[in-house]
Amino acid sequence: MANTTFQGPVISKNGFYNTGPGNIVDADASVSLTVASHAGKIVHNDAVGAVTYTLPAINATADSAVAGPGSDLNNKNNLGATFTIFSSVTKTGNLVVQVANATDVMVGGAILIDDTSDNAVGFETVAASDTITLDGSTTGGVTYAEIVCTALASGTWKVSVTSGCTGTPATPFSAAVS
Repeated sequence: MANTTFQGPVISKNGFYNTGPGNIVDADASVSLTVASHAGKIVHNDAVGAVTYTLPAINATADSAVAGPGSDLNNKNNLGATFTIFSSVTKTGNLVVQVANATDVMVGGAILIDDTSDNAVGFETVAASDTITLDGSTTGGVTYAEIVCTALASGTWKVSVTSGCTGTPATPFSAAVS
């Protein structure tokens, strides 16, 4: 199906819904996520082994919002693109979500729920955060982990992590991409 668009704001007074098998993308192996194949869908992982998802580089300059009317449907601007990653198994290898380059960073937080006490612990990103690692234990990745990443601004991904953990909870955020 070809790309289509609407000119101007689209308003629904009764909501929108996505349904059907095309809204779930199974990704049990490492992959570079793309707007065309993964944004706005649920990227589902049900393999226990290690997997790395690389977010696309943020492009905030191509075909700006003031370029219209009639902006290019194939422009590379990806602000607002949201990637939802859901793991339905406890990981024995790391589930990693990372940025594509050394300029993009992550801002946001993680809520980890300790499986033994049911206590929730929160972690914030730091200025250089660019990688999320769920290890199936202390940093999350216990069954039913969700990571949501949205291209917020030039060089900035808004992220949120919700997961169970075991042991002493630890931050899933690091600065690993160079």
